[in-house]
Amino acid sequence: MKKKEERNEKLMADITSENKRLTEPLQVALAEGESLKKELTNYQKDKVSLHDTKARLKVLEENHKQLLWEHEVLEQRFTQVEKERDELYNQFIKRIISVQQKSGLKNIILENKVDSLKENLEKKDIQLTEVLKATNANPTAVANLTNKLEELLESKNNVIKELQYDLAKVTKVCKNN
Repeated sequence: MKKKEERNEKLMADITSENKRLTEPLQVALAEGESLKKELTNYQKDKVSLHDTKARLKVLEENHKQLLWEHEVLEQRFTQVEKERDELYNQFIKRIISVQQKSGLKNIILENKVDSLKENLEKKDIQLTEVLKATNANPTAVANLTNKLEELLESKNNVIKELQYDLAKVTKVCKNN
């Protein structure tokens, strides 16, 4: 029985030793199992996250395509509007030049009319003076004639003022353009 007991003790010692020897790998295996469970959980989360990210990426790519298309359309419209603006500006400049040329011509015509009227007035004034000197006319007749001439002069002066006003308006329009 002693032998049996020794064998049992030896067997127990061997089993205890084997237990100790296997406990460490078991602990490592259990820890590795826990780690793998965590990795599996993280893998599942990452898989769901990847799926969601791919879906968001697809939506963003569609939005990007739409924005690129809208950008292209807006660029084309911008180019067209710029072209129209340039055409309108060129037409505007041509019209301004035309108006300036026409108003310049009108200014010259008006100035010539004013000069002509002044010359005629001076000639008439000289003629009147000569007629009055030569005729030794009646003072009443001279007064009537003078009144008529003053009315005529006033009328002509009004015409001159109107022409000068027209000239000033045209000149102002030209300067503003």
